[in-house]
Amino acid sequence: MSALRSLVIGDVYRLNAERFGEKPAFVMPDGRVRSFAELYERVIRLNNALLDRGLKPGDRVGILSRNRIEYVEGYGVSASGLIALPLNWRLAPRELQIVLENAEPAALIVDQSFTPVIDAIREALPFVQHFIGFDAPPGSWLGYEALLAGASPTPIEALISPDDTACLLYTSGTTGIPKGAELTHRGLLLNCEAAITEMFGFSDVDVTLAPMPFFHVGGMWYHLFPSFAAGCTTIIMPQFDPQGALELMARHRVTNTHLVPTMIHTLLEQPNIATFDLSGLRLMFYAASSMPTETLKRATATFACNFAQGYGSTEAGMVTCLTPGDHRLARAGRENLLLACGRTLDAVTLRLAPLDNAEDEDIGEILVRSPMTMARYWRNPEFTAQIMQDGWLHTGDLGRIDDEDYLSILDRKSDMIVTGGENVYPREVEDVLLQDVDIAEVAVFDLPDPRWVQKVVAAVVLRSEGAAADMLLSRARQKLAGYKCPKHIFITESLPKNAAGKVLRKVLRDTYRLKETADV
Repeated sequence: MSALRSLVIGDVYRLNAERFGEKPAFVMPDGRVRSFAELYERVIRLNNALLDRGLKPGDRVGILSRNRIEYVEGYGVSASGLIALPLNWRLAPRELQIVLENAEPAALIVDQSFTPVIDAIREALPFVQHFIGFDAPPGSWLGYEALLAGASPTPIEALISPDDTACLLYTSGTTGIPKGAELTHRGLLLNCEAAITEMFGFSDVDVTLAPMPFFHVGGMWYHLFPSFAAGCTTIIMPQFDPQGALELMARHRVTNTHLVPTMIHTLLEQPNIATFDLSGLRLMFYAASSMPTETLKRATATFACNFAQGYGSTEAGMVTCLTPGDHRLARAGRENLLLACGRTLDAVTLRLAPLDNAEDEDIGEILVRSPMTMARYWRNPEFTAQIMQDGWLHTGDLGRIDDEDYLSILDRKSDMIVTGGENVYPREVEDVLLQDVDIAEVAVFDLPDPRWVQKVVAAVVLRSEGAAADMLLSRARQKLAGYKCPKHIFITESLPKNAAGKVLRKVLRDTYRLKETADV
């Protein structure tokens, strides 16, 4: 599908129905299947049902559910100019209410397991005209299947511009109150086209495993666009679990998947991984957070497939790709490439803004100019103006570009630690600590210090019992400069993470600051 840049989202559903007909588009682990033709008809019915009930182009339609086939239909509301609003089901009711009060959806489509959450805050949602349940819960909820059955299957004639908003995707909120990024039809499909042509080489013979949550940009972007757009058959996981993922890969001869590094780590830790036939797998894409080099080396030695990495964000879209060819060069001796996230995609222009007090003048904040970026933050001109200046989107990430134009991500600008006037990048310290055979996971962060203002500390998950913090610190001092070495190592059973597998450093800071205060 080479003309994606000239289409809108509804065109993708329609054209795929014409091209692939009864071929399975999406498959659930329980055996439920939806063909491309069936999917398109149901998307038409959903749009007609919502328009018949008073919704109009520009209205938001919230979706609160674990991954399922109907979720993909929910994204199709953009075919009539409505705006899809995927919601993070991991949010507490009050957090979810904050998002809903900002987005003000006219309709909510909810998995039955989450209807009690919505019922608990329903009085605070007067803007919601229709509460729709996927599984027809009792009472005041409309049944999703009954809604579609009573709607017309006649295609909608909608006047939609590629620059209209197709999807309103809220950031994780790790840096503050969640903000809604307006993603346009053009931006989503340009991202899709770049992925198909520059990054993955998808075709309609591919089978995709979809374990990433569909409310997250990684799950939406990879599994729906470009995987669905390329005509792949996609195996949906309602929620990731490592044994389930391995079983589905083997059963369906999966050819490609998108996993965050934490997921790859858990796959590698499965003691029976060698018993699964994964010979169909040709590509494993990883993104959303940095991959420890030691984990990546284990993965490339375990999975006989190509690897690719991408760097991007909800706001920026895809920015760079470390291609399968780059990974092959790394295995052939250029291991330094594994520290990079690749070169910029064709449609992207990138530059680094210099930092104050930088030890390395080549390090700067990553700025992006691209037609694949968001249009704006929803109802938030102040934050929009902060992040988008003179056509450049300020990512808040710190990076370095080498002589061959490979970009390396060092950290979030907000996560950089300034201790005694020296800049310390947590990822650099984490990569060193992960070389320790006793450490399975690590997160480096800062705590207040009366002498150094900020001090470097680390929380670690041990690979096996018995290692003491003092011993781990002693080993780290042999490999790290004094100001970079953690002042304390906290041993914990697990690290707090969001849906994308990113470690929540703010939670760690709050937790261990309180513990230190209590110990004084």
